[in-house]
Formats: sequence, C-alpha cells, structure tokens
Amino acid sequence: MNLAPSFRGAGEACEPGIRPAIPSRWIPDSQASPGFRNDGEVVIRIRRAGVVAAEFCNTSGDAEVAAVFERSFYLRADDLFVCVGEPAIGNGPLTLLADMRVPMLGLRPGQPARIAGNRIDIGAVTFTCEGWERWHPPAWPRAAAPAVLARVRDDVMRRAAMDAPAEGFGRVIADAGAPRDAFARIARRRLTRLQTWLSMRSVHEPSQTSPVRDVVGTGHGLTPSGDDALIGALALLDALGKRSAHANLARAVDLVPPGLTSPLSHCFLRVAAAGHVGESLHAAVSSIVRGDADAAIAAIGEIGHSSGWDMMAGIVTALDAVTSRNQPVYPSIEVPQSERF
Repeated sequence: MNLAPSFRGAGEACEPGIRPAIPSRWIPDSQASPGFRNDGEVVIRIRRAGVVAAEFCNTSGDAEVAAVFERSFYLRADDLFVCVGEPAIGNGPLTLLADMRVPMLGLRPGQPARIAGNRIDIGAVTFTCEGWERWHPPAWPRAAAPAVLARVRDDVMRRAAMDAPAEGFGRVIADAGAPRDAFARIARRRLTRLQTWLSMRSVHEPSQTSPVRDVVGTGHGLTPSGDDALIGALALLDALGKRSAHANLARAVDLVPPGLTSPLSHCFLRVAAAGHVGESLHAAVSSIVRGDADAAIAAIGEIGHSSGWDMMAGIVTALDAVTSRNQPVYPSIEVPQSERF
C-alpha cells in the first residue's frame, strides 16, 4: 500500500460494541435496513472513503476482521488497518463510511474477507466500492501571529488542567509542578526530550537515535498516549509549514520497529507520518493555528476518552518546539532509576 502524502490521524476512534447475529425473521424489502435482502445476502454501498482506505479498496487480496465495535469494525490486511463505519464516526484517511447498522451484520473478529473488483466480501456481506465520494480535509488555514499562538497555547494548558482525564498525557502538560506519579514523571521527561529534539535537529542528521522511540508505546491501550501525542505533533508541524521538523519526525516514526506498540497504532503512526490526518484532529489543529482554543478543545473532545488530549499534548509540545527555540516546555525533573523504562 502506497502511503505517500496526498492530503493527513489518524485517529478514528471507535467504541466498544456488540455483535448480535443478523435477524432471521423475513421482512419485506421495503422495510429492511439498508443493504439487507431477503435472499440472505447483504449488499452495502460505501458512501465515502479516505485516501488510504480508497487505495485499499482498489487492490485485490485477502484480509480479516480485526475488531468489531458498536458503530464500526476494522479490517486488517498485513500491517494495514481500515475502519469501516457508520457516518457518525466521522471521516479519516483510513475510514470507509456506509449507511448501515454494524450490530446487524453479525461480523466477528477473525472472519476472512476478500477484496477484489471494487468489492469487499465478508461472508454474506458485500461492500461495493464504486461511485463513492473521496474524502480529504481542506487546506490548513493561515497561521495566526506568534503572540496569538502563545495565547491559545496558554488557554489550552489552563483547560487541560480542568478537563483532561487523569490518565494519559493531557494532564501531564497542564501540571505546573512536579508530577506526582511514576507514569506522569516518565511522560513529562519524554515529552521534554521530544520538544528539545524537534527544536534543534538538522534535516541532514539521522533519526535512528531520536527520542521518538521512547515516546512510542508509552501508555496503555490499542493506541498508547505516546503514539497519539506523536500524531498530534506531526499534524501541528504540517499545519505550520515546518517542513524540516515534520520531515525529521516523520522519518523517525518510519524507523520505529513494529514491536514497540500495537499493530493498529503502528499503522496509525505510519499514516500520520505520510501526511494524512483525520477530520477531528484536522479541525483541532486548524483551530489552534487560527488562535481559537475553544474550538480546538471541542474538536479533540470528539476523539475518544483520552486520545484527543494525548494528541493535544503532542500539539503543544510541537508548538513550543518551533516557537520557543530550545526552551523546555516543562520543568526539568529527575526520574528515579527504578522508573526509567
């Protein structure tokens, strides 16, 4: 799959869900849910496709259902994950949207899928991939003056102290004093190193020894907090046109071996490094560069319980890196030897 930049998330957040079987009761076609036919087959038209997901549909090969949630499910083909969901989940580079009710499809993890001829076949369910709308976000807005960016950064930090969940990186960027627990101390130290690295590195230097590897995989879940922070940082650097810094970070992400994080999150990172961004993150970063903190925080609220704030931690870290050269965004702290992992 070619992930070369053509437009940038990752970050399609999906909810834990249920997988009841397709109802067996016969109903007239006129009353059936979209796509359901009385001969037992289900044909659903893809309405909108992100750029990477569209490439996926235009190939031929095998895949499998990796996970099923209430409003979406993931298909996996090797190291690529594509989210197929209801329109309410929003647009993204890895997303296919269709008018459907996911629980009625009866899908299950591990179920084989076949992609060929602009179709995706999963058992009795067929998704057709013709005549769709290809989604990409609008161009980044023109950045506000440095003083405005500094103000919106401070506004976000204040809101993070009140609104960010206790877990993850969001609260880490907001705490003025020394963090109280081991995870927060480690997270702050790694973000500080990332910020310094982004502000100082030359485009000609190799990236194998970057602090990015320490950030990747930090935290819990399928998309750890550190991974989400890197995706936010990539988006901010892209929006501000910081090409050298973005190229350095993207190269460092590309050099990260798969085993440092979950396969799903590693896919998201690669797509973000290639320059692709999801709808809600694009809205958040666009609001930041325009100087609208309230709109930015509203947008990240659409990205899961903590992932949005984790991305905002990366946004703030990258913003400080390119606007306050070599100035640590967080107070320097010493991490006990027992907490260095």
